[in-house]
Amino acid sequence: MVLYVTEQGALLSKESGKLIVSKQGDILAEIPLKKIEKINLMGMISMTTQLINYFLENGIEVVFMTQYGKYRGKLCTNEYRNVLLRLKQYERYNDVLFKLKMARAIVIGKLKNYYDFLSNRSKNLPRGFLGEEMAALRKIIEKVSMADTIEQIIGLEGIGSRYYFQGFGKLFKSEQFKFEKRVAHPPKDPINAMLSLGYSLLYNEIEAALNAVGLDPYLGNLHTVDVSKKSLLFDLTEEYRCILVDSFVVNAINRNEFTIQDFEEVEEGIIHFTKDALKRFISKFEERLNSKMKYHLDDEENYVRTIFEKQARHYARVVLGEDEHYIPYFRK
Repeated sequence: MVLYVTEQGALLSKESGKLIVSKQGDILAEIPLKKIEKINLMGMISMTTQLINYFLENGIEVVFMTQYGKYRGKLCTNEYRNVLLRLKQYERYNDVLFKLKMARAIVIGKLKNYYDFLSNRSKNLPRGFLGEEMAALRKIIEKVSMADTIEQIIGLEGIGSRYYFQGFGKLFKSEQFKFEKRVAHPPKDPINAMLSLGYSLLYNEIEAALNAVGLDPYLGNLHTVDVSKKSLLFDLTEEYRCILVDSFVVNAINRNEFTIQDFEEVEEGIIHFTKDALKRFISKFEERLNSKMKYHLDDEENYVRTIFEKQARHYARVVLGEDEHYIPYFRK
């Protein structure tokens, strides 16, 4: 069980094998501790020392986020570190051809998933409605396949993403919701607020998979490597964005699961969910993560989180030379 706590000012404590969520002396919830696999705290939420010790002793990860879902840090015991794998990661980082090959695969995978997403959505839209965007993505994918520098690949990825989000903005049926372009930090409209929160939750899940395999999340191939950026985490999240988050957001809006009243301006020009809508979004997205998809490399039906770990292990095998090519995840 992955637990999210969003009640501002809540206190988490331990009593008789249960996690107690209380506020100003009133008990809001009681959850058996043995059911909890991971806990996400969003905003101003505190824990007793007794509970912190329990989480550390039992290897339960506690993730700290802002009230609106931006990652801050986490409480965990020593993460699994595969030393031999990490040594090979560092060696591969100095292999220009390996990095180029990997960056090309990651971006082609991302753009192909973008194309497939728009293509599937276009079947229920007027002929040619997404023609410009899809044609542009096809051409850019071809150019990426021939690019001979990472800088070229990054530039093409940016152009492809702009065309994709141009098409993405056409998919919403409600006149209440307008999407002009992707604005990540801070979100300036409801759609961007939903995307930012979804991507943030997705990052947390992919990082857990990388940790389970023993990969260094800071050492990637496409995104810039520096002391504070988890570049591999960003690299390996790309292939899932439209499959898990973008499609979720489009469906939620078009099914009227959220309305414009579910959002509020928290600062001038900055839009976020209301308190109740935030809980509903997290609950629905967690349902998505608890669903099953077919894993592209073995055709087995797996829970989404299992696919994250399988794909991280595939990446590790490529680093170690056990798999020849990295094949980003795609829906079959």
